[in-house]
Parts: sequence; C-alpha cells; structure tokens
Amino acid sequence: MSNVKNAASFSRLVDFCTGYGDTYNPGRPTLQIEALITQRQKVNSTLANTIGAKSLYDNEVNQRKQVFDQLPKLVSSILRTLEASGASPEKLNDARAFARQITGFKSKSRAPVSATTAAAQSPDTPMAKPHSTLQLAYASKADAFAKLVNAISTEPLYFANETVLSKSGLNDKLNQLTAHNQRVSEAHVSWSNIRIDRNQTMYDQSMSMYNMGRAVKKYVRAIFGLGSEQYAQIKSLSFTKPNH
Repeated sequence: MSNVKNAASFSRLVDFCTGYGDTYNPGRPTLQIEALITQRQKVNSTLANTIGAKSLYDNEVNQRKQVFDQLPKLVSSILRTLEASGASPEKLNDARAFARQITGFKSKSRAPVSATTAAAQSPDTPMAKPHSTLQLAYASKADAFAKLVNAISTEPLYFANETVLSKSGLNDKLNQLTAHNQRVSEAHVSWSNIRIDRNQTMYDQSMSMYNMGRAVKKYVRAIFGLGSEQYAQIKSLSFTKPNH
C-alpha cells in the first residue's frame, strides 16, 4: 500500500471517529479527536513536502542531462580547433583520450521528467543505487572535461574567436558542469532527508499515523463491538508499512 493510500485511510478514519460525536471518547490523549486531526495535518504536510522535493530533484536531474548532452558536439569542435591550431601530436593524443572519456560513457539515465509527471509519480522509489551510479558517471564526465580544458589552457597555440570555444569559455562550461552536479547532489540529499521525516511521521515514531490508526480501530471495536455498524465502517481501512 502506498503512502498516499495509507494517508487517505487515516483521513477517513478521523472523519468517521469525528462523526461518532461524544460516544468516541478514548482516555488515551493521543487517540482523541484533536490529536488525530493534528496528526492528519502533519501527514498531509510531510507528503506534500516529499512530492515537492522529488519534483525539485527531477528538475535538477533533467537540467543537468540537457547540459551534459551538449558535450559531445562541443568536444568535437574543441578537437577540430586544437588540430587546426597546429598543436603537437602528443597534445592531440592527450586531448583525444580525454574526449573519449567524455563521450564514451553509456549512461542509462532516464529521459527528462516534467514537473507535472514528477509530482504525480510515487515519491517512494528507492534511488540510492541509481543515483550513485549516475552521479559517478556525470562526475567522471566533468572530471574528464576538466582535464581536457587544462590541456587546452596549457597549449599556447590554441586560440578561438568563438566565445564558447575560447579558453575562458571552456572554463565557464566546466564551472557550469560542476554546478549542475552539485545542485543534483544537494537536491537528492534534501529529498532523502524529507523522506526520513515522512517515514518518521507516518510509520516509525511511537505516535506515528500507522500506530495511531491501528490503535483507533482497536478502540472502536472495543467500545462499539465487533458486529457494530461503527466498526463495519472502519474495519476495511488498512494501514501497511511500506518498505522504505
């Protein structure tokens, strides 16, 4: 069961209990209506935060991919300009080796995701291993590009009138690549931390939504009876702990 479905079951449970009026009067403060309403608000808030953080992460991943996808064409232009400059064969060989490191990665990164699609997707898909693999691949590309830029910067014969191919332009591109990698990493950390907060609120704390919901169902059954209409209203509302 997804987090959203669990939250929906808890919200319906709160509404049913509220509708019981004064007959719903547990002695345990954490099961009283005020506490349930407060918990529902916390759950809704943390779910919204998780979706927002996931959307931000997806946007950063997509923007980075778009920038890095431009590298093969840029690298090809750099090599042609270097060849035309009359650089030594040794310098050309070094530059070509760095270029192969940049264009040779077979990244299996997913296609860009729109913000609307990202918000609609479940924010629970484990991302640790895919993120680490992609992050390493992009970091490796940025490192290879840095080496290529350094090789160009130390070549006195290299000169380009085109801003994007100039030595300063190449350094600007390197800074852009580094910045995109950093923003993706920061967005992933933020999303991960917010998911921890969501899991605590919904499942892991002693007074989580999961524990409160199950306790409320037991109380309603105890007060109204197993065969009561009141318990019949809520007995199908289930709460399941997902694998975080």
